[in-house]
Amino acid sequence: MPAPIPDRFRLELRLGRDGDVEEWLATDLSLDRPVLVRSLGPESSPERRRQFVESVGGASRVTHPHLARVFLVEDVEGGSYSVSEWIGGATVADRIEASQTLELPDFLPNASGLAGALAALHAEGVVHGDIDLSALYYSVSHPAKLGAFGRALRTDAAGDVRALGAALETALTGSPPGGPPPSERIDGVPRSIDRILRQAQSGELTAEELEKALLAAPTPRAPQPEAGVVPRRLLLAATVLVVLAVGLIALGRVFSGGATPVIPVAAPPTTAATTTTLPAETTTVPKPPGEVRVEGVAAFDPFGGGGERDDLLPNILDGDPATEWRTEGYHDPLPLLKPGVGIAFTVSGSPSQIQLVDLSEGTQFEIYWSATLFAQLDGWTRIAGATAPPGGSVIDLPIREDGFWLVWFTDLPLEADGSYRARLTEVRFLP
Repeated sequence: MPAPIPDRFRLELRLGRDGDVEEWLATDLSLDRPVLVRSLGPESSPERRRQFVESVGGASRVTHPHLARVFLVEDVEGGSYSVSEWIGGATVADRIEASQTLELPDFLPNASGLAGALAALHAEGVVHGDIDLSALYYSVSHPAKLGAFGRALRTDAAGDVRALGAALETALTGSPPGGPPPSERIDGVPRSIDRILRQAQSGELTAEELEKALLAAPTPRAPQPEAGVVPRRLLLAATVLVVLAVGLIALGRVFSGGATPVIPVAAPPTTAATTTTLPAETTTVPKPPGEVRVEGVAAFDPFGGGGERDDLLPNILDGDPATEWRTEGYHDPLPLLKPGVGIAFTVSGSPSQIQLVDLSEGTQFEIYWSATLFAQLDGWTRIAGATAPPGGSVIDLPIREDGFWLVWFTDLPLEADGSYRARLTEVRFLP
């Protein structure tokens, strides 16, 4: 069991252990937001607990966009604990195990950002002490962040840089250092990246020097999106602005392509007010009587990083059975990591059925509806639940005119590569 924590934090889900540190997903009841609780129990020595508090406390004094924010750390009778921001359960280690590396356009800004975050720690005299892939949190919806503070110290500041350099090379190539350099394995990687990572791993660079070198590296041109494909986190056919209660980050920023990382903060349904607007110059085309039309789609991940393979979402509405959307690949069963992840749809008309074409057999899911676009699951009305048979599922729907429909995945099947993932080729709302 974790150390005693204040009543304002409600433990929701045990995530597992990070070495001798126990991790929990919790809710900050005062601010109504998810947080990460890391804890040492009474079996830990006084010296270990002192080191944990000093390490996490040092990190809490440093603010950087690529550092996980620490809200609270305390040594109490029965153990020590820290409370930090909930970034989602996905680490770079999880991505590598699922054969997902960081592509070069994403790698460079995140790598330099992580080096800058480490430099900020070192400038305050703080050493992380045990950087590896599992200490780097990353998803498509927020920048990579250095976390896992409070691990047992295994190295000094120079060791931090060497470890970060090794982790960055693995994140880029999918393999630990020692093989051919990245430029020989990945098209478009300049040789300067080989040199920078080699110097970092050999101890020739400080964290600040590593940051500057990565910032100066040539940046590849980002590929242009295909014609007819909406960029990530844009609605396919409409712009939706969601205005929720004071203090709530609008889920509409996920839908409308906002660049700010979003982790939706829970809001009581009774206090949420939502406005759906279109740009002034947009003309709404009336739909024929009885027609059902999908106006928009976006990932719905309130317990994670805010996104879930957003780049593939157009595939479930393109009518092409050869294309698909899929979840991230998870190293552990989804219920051990978070309550679920889903896809939200803006629908006009009153559908009688929803068809989930070729949804992976064994996927457990639920269907929700709401007249208002809520950022947390609590505001939605549960309609149905099922486990996907071979070929997908067809679910009968009650009469609901317009509004938002949510397909919420609660458990994912195990794939041959050892990761848990669901796949889906098409979603159809039938009149």
